[in-house]
Amino acid sequence: MEVEKKIRKKFKNERYILKLEALKEVLSFLSHFPDETSEQDEALDLLLGNLRRQSPKSSTLDKETVHRIASLLLKPQTSGASLRVIDDIFVIPKFCYDPVKKNFYEHSGSIPIHGDASSKAFLYRDRFLLLQRRLYRDPRFSRPAFDTERSQFGNCEISPIQSLTGLTGRRCVMGIISQLEDGHFYLEDLTAAVEINLSDAISCKCVIVL
Repeated sequence: MEVEKKIRKKFKNERYILKLEALKEVLSFLSHFPDETSEQDEALDLLLGNLRRQSPKSSTLDKETVHRIASLLLKPQTSGASLRVIDDIFVIPKFCYDPVKKNFYEHSGSIPIHGDASSKAFLYRDRFLLLQRRLYRDPRFSRPAFDTERSQFGNCEISPIQSLTGLTGRRCVMGIISQLEDGHFYLEDLTAAVEINLSDAISCKCVIVL
């Protein structure tokens, strides 16, 4: 019943009225996707998007109108298809980022169904490296070739947290805020972690969230 209410509400927001047989057709279309997941919501939005492009003559939708659009979306992908249903996630190639060569390569080994204890750590590590490389490409955070090329903000080169030991003055760092102990927050990157005081913190324009 909750699914039916959600469907009727979404179609009502688009100023469409579903006949009973049309509602059953929508439910049949959504049955091809895992229950209670964001994939169903995305599939429903895709169905509505294609419906808007079709511009039906009447705002009251019948079974044939919904069936025609749903059938097109569920067809095997061709040059003109909008959606392809893949029954096996392992057919999608997995690409990994090489921080040394600074490029992507296709993972050739086997992929387990369940990750081990280190899988989550590697996931956040890869995200951090990708964001780091993207930040390094920004001219405001790259090392200038000559002193005359410094921006109006000065040299904003990103420094590893580990290199801050014994240094004074202003430095730019990139890291994630983590709570390694109860009540204690740390800013950490791949080199080290330093405890920070957030009691007087205010919103910042340059926060990177993983």
